[in-house]
Amino acid sequence: MSALRRFLATIALGVLIMAVAVAAGILANPDGGGGGSVGGYGVASDDAVQGRAYPGNAEQEAALVAAERGRLDLVSQVAATAPSRMEWLTGPYRVPTGPVPTLVLPARETPYSLAELEELAPESVTTQGDGSILIQENIVALAGAALDLTTDAALRMRSGADGFASIVTLGGGVTAHGTSDAPLAVTSFDSATGRTDVDTSDGRAYFRVVGGTVDLQHASFEDLGFWSGDTGGLALTGTDSPALSAPTETDGSTSETPTLSAPDVNALTAGRERPGAVSGTIADVTSKGNAFGMFVSWAAELGITGLRVHDSLVDGIVLNRSVTATTIDSSESVGNAVDGIVIERSSSGITMTGVNASQNGRNGLSIDARPLALGPSPLGSPAVEYGDVHLDSGIIADNAGYGVRVDGGSGISVTDSEVTGSVVGIAVDHSTSGVEIAANRFADQSRQALTLSGGVDATVHDNHISTVDTGVRIHNASAVVEDNEFAGITNHAVTLVGKATGVRVTGNTFAGNGAAPFYDDAAGGYFARNDVEGWEQRVTATSVVRMIAQPLTIVWAALGVLLLLTAVAGYRHHRGRAEREAERRPLTELTPGIITAEELRGRT
Repeated sequence: MSALRRFLATIALGVLIMAVAVAAGILANPDGGGGGSVGGYGVASDDAVQGRAYPGNAEQEAALVAAERGRLDLVSQVAATAPSRMEWLTGPYRVPTGPVPTLVLPARETPYSLAELEELAPESVTTQGDGSILIQENIVALAGAALDLTTDAALRMRSGADGFASIVTLGGGVTAHGTSDAPLAVTSFDSATGRTDVDTSDGRAYFRVVGGTVDLQHASFEDLGFWSGDTGGLALTGTDSPALSAPTETDGSTSETPTLSAPDVNALTAGRERPGAVSGTIADVTSKGNAFGMFVSWAAELGITGLRVHDSLVDGIVLNRSVTATTIDSSESVGNAVDGIVIERSSSGITMTGVNASQNGRNGLSIDARPLALGPSPLGSPAVEYGDVHLDSGIIADNAGYGVRVDGGSGISVTDSEVTGSVVGIAVDHSTSGVEIAANRFADQSRQALTLSGGVDATVHDNHISTVDTGVRIHNASAVVEDNEFAGITNHAVTLVGKATGVRVTGNTFAGNGAAPFYDDAAGGYFARNDVEGWEQRVTATSVVRMIAQPLTIVWAALGVLLLLTAVAGYRHHRGRAEREAERRPLTELTPGIITAEELRGRT
């Protein structure tokens, strides 16, 4: 065989090896390369998406939070004993808490107004030259006291390197009303700069309602709070301590151990009212640039409407612990550093309608309804699941992690909502039961529109899912997926992985150009009566790359390339050798032979 033929045969063998490698990659990945983290197998994880970093000083701010707790404890203790020991103390008084004193407002029938406080305590409340009202010291309204912050002027709260002021109610009531045309503006104020305080490292002014009732309407709270939910800027927090109930009076029978009478108990507990849960109304309120947009815990029957939360340093709206029977209507939480709306464990009975949670640094809406404990615990927390959380007619758009993330619980629903962008539209995990995902419109997720995993039991129906790699991914979960419309799917409409007992995929319409409408690598799934007429399987640059970019394919392709390089090198070596041998050919190969003298003379 000539050298040229050997070279051509080697090239043909290399091409054959590469072709076999590509075919092996296709056969090894019948899902069209949708494995891994992109399509059939992988579920998106937002573990790498933690939101934007907090800008403050962790050590200093945590110490300030502890100091604030100590200050409020001190004020509570003083308030509990002062009336009985200081009979002359009949009105507001100041407690020397450093670095900023605290003005204490005891119980009375009529509310305290800002104008009255300016007259009674000009060191605490004063009108500035520009007409604004400056809160220079801490204000605490005790149980039985009502504070009315309604004013036409801007309300500024001292906040700078030399200390900050706070407004806190301990079981009383607070009212702050503006108008739709002129909202009441409550902000921090740094006298050194003449502007609001944007530095949280040395603490920042905050507003907090502890128990009692709240009525905030047509108001804005900006650039307030630091580090914790309680000091986060706008905080509504109650307590889990039950109200004290007086025992029944004795019938006069003798006993070695006497029972206190109701009057005795009342006398002993006077001035020690427990704040209890927060309730009330939040309407047409703006929270912007606060540490937490609005932090709520131990609240019941709280009505929130028209709340606008923007650019919080941590989360937007947080329903932290034991928030029940609460509604959030026509509100938005946009552009916050971490999550837009957070519903934590032990909160339930939450209804959200017309809510917009978009462009947040991690998730739009995070719901954690798992038990506080799985068994006996140091705090004796209940080992029960929570839930009964519903989102209807919402807009969840362009969040960095998940649109909606649900962990555990029961009775969770997302209906008639727009879910666009993000890594995964809705992710449900941790054995959540009674989940309903219905009549929503999903689009433009980078991985999956909806993923169900970890023992979830769900119903997914009447949704429109478009322009996404994988529509619905079910991994070790049970779900009924019916009467949904899929369009523009680039990989699979429905993917089943692991154990799929109880999964029924029926009556859906599939349109797309991915590897296949279904990818079933699970045990127990059932597909029936689905319309796949609109599905087209076509080769694209992306699909070719996915098919080739498999480990075994790459190994065989590398062998083929190595063989081609070897062939080229061998051919070049053979050709060079031939050229060198040509330079050493005998003279007889270059002439006709020996020429005689007679022949030479005859030629001349």
